[in-house]
This record gives sequence, structure tokens and C-alpha cells, in this order.
Amino acid sequence: MPGWFEALAETTLDAGERAAIVVSRAGGAPKAALPVAIGPSGIRGLTAPYTTRYAPALPDVDSAYEMGRQMRGAAGGAVRLDAIDRSDPGMAAFLKGLGENFATASYQGFVNWSEPVADFAGYWARRPSRLRTTVRRKSAATAATFTYLRDGFGPALAHYEAIQRASWKGPEPHPAFLATMVQRLAPAVRMGLLEIEGRMVAAQIWLVHGGRATIFKLVHREDAAALSPGTLLTHRMIETCLREEGVSMLDFGRGDDTYKRDWMGVCTTRIGVIAADWRYGNGLRTLAADVLPTLAGRAWRRHFGPNRAGSVATPEGDALEGTRDQGRVAAAEAF
Repeated sequence: MPGWFEALAETTLDAGERAAIVVSRAGGAPKAALPVAIGPSGIRGLTAPYTTRYAPALPDVDSAYEMGRQMRGAAGGAVRLDAIDRSDPGMAAFLKGLGENFATASYQGFVNWSEPVADFAGYWARRPSRLRTTVRRKSAATAATFTYLRDGFGPALAHYEAIQRASWKGPEPHPAFLATMVQRLAPAVRMGLLEIEGRMVAAQIWLVHGGRATIFKLVHREDAAALSPGTLLTHRMIETCLREEGVSMLDFGRGDDTYKRDWMGVCTTRIGVIAADWRYGNGLRTLAADVLPTLAGRAWRRHFGPNRAGSVATPEGDALEGTRDQGRVAAAEAF
């Protein structure tokens, strides 16, 4: 959704960076678009610690491939991308094209837990017995008030921020992002609140779009941990979302926190890619400082030990078949 990238552009850019869109064109019409940040070190994907999947508008694999192949003129010698889903055919085609003119190295990024769902009863029956027991026992012992919001997020955001300050979590890396994102993506935002004995003790921000529900942000008060408010709120949010929103996929966002394994059954890894063109000064520095050490580390792990750091090969597959030259790439004006 464009609003997601707009929120990132407004609140997360580093000093000296500007947001732009790299566009692949064929016959004058845009065929694919890659939101990026352009700075002194080259081009990077327009992502932040909030990004769970970097999914630009790359619906046509031929155009995505051509965009990658033609990035040399727009990248200033270096390209850095992260939060890439290896199963995304558009990103796979883009990376194949990128590899024609750049030296590339890929690395393991972060873990994502998710699960396809059909209904709440089936989903809940698959959960570990200890989780179901905790929810049943704490629900019976606690008089909690649950609120599920589709709009009017101002007061709920204030509660979220107050709970975060009383939680185990540190401050946000980009404090203005959440409120800006909620404003930009309001139709896709859902918020949940849990109140116990007149006090707000847990809050969550979800994103629901295209049949997918992402548990984006969740907090609970540290001094209420004995009541398991986060567990109770997650249970009620999932139950409500599956019954009212018609989603077919639950997604727990970034991170391999142990508790997420109780809620989701499918574990995948997002990858990152560093690309350098030695014909540019910046590209030569990136090649020496990042690409070659990453490749060397992967080779060492392959031959001398288990792949604990998890470097992976650049994704390829059937989606890359039939790619051909078409169009050109241009950096569009900033957001």
C-alpha cells in the first residue's frame, strides 16, 4: 500500500537520504515500481525495523527482471535490500536482473512466523494445550474488558503509548512512525485494548489487508504480567479477526520470540541482499567492505561448519523463466 511507504519516507530516513521510486517502463507506461531511499552510500530499499516484508509493485516478472538489470544507472554503485520474501516471484526476477551487472551477496535476515487459517475453531484446536489452558484459566480468573477498533484510533494510540512506557519494551527507533502509519493506513488498521479492573493493561496494532492479518505491534504493562494480559488480548484479537474479517493468513511479523511458536506453525526467513558495482567508487568500497566478506563467511560455513549465521543463496525459480529485455529504469521524483 502506498501509505506504508509514505509513512516510512516521512519518519524513518537517515540524514542525507531522500525517498524516491525507481520505475521500469515499457512503451512509456510504468510496469514496476521499487520504493527506495537514496543516500551517500547508494540505494537501499525503503524499509525500517518495522518492515515485515519488502514487497514493491513488481507484478510483471519480465519488467522486474529488466528493472534489476538496469539498476546500474540509478544506484550509484551500491544497492542494499532487506526483508525479502524468497517466494516472491517479482523480487526473485529483480534480483536475477540485478546480478547481471552487480556482484551480489545474500544473507539471512529475520524470522517470520505465520499460519494459513480457515476458521477460529480449527485454528485454536491446533494450538498447544498449555496455551489453551492458560487462556481458559486466566479468562476465568480475570474480569477483563476487550475492545476491537476499526477506526477512531486517537485515544487507543494514547493508551498504547502509555502501556508501552510501562512495559518491558524500550522506546521506538522512530517515535513518529506508528501514529503516521496508522493515519496513512487507517482502513487497514485494527487496534485492540484490554482493560482489567479499570486499568488498560495491554494494547495491540494489527494490519489487515488482502486476506492477511499481521500482528504488527503488541505491548502490555510489566506490572500486570501475572494476569497474562498479552496472551488474553492476542486470543481475543485472533478470534475476532477470524470471525469478522475473512482473513486466510495470520502473520506474527518480525522476530523469533519463543512465544510466537505457540501461536503460529509456519516459520520462514526473510533475506537481505547487498549488491556492488566495482566501476563506481562507492560500489568498490561496498564490494570490499560488505559483499566479499559476506561471500567469504558463507563459503567458510559451507565447508567448515554448520550454517549457523544462515546465509542463503539468492532466490531463483520458475518465476525467472522467460525473462527478456524490455523497457528502461528511471528514478522518479521524491515522495
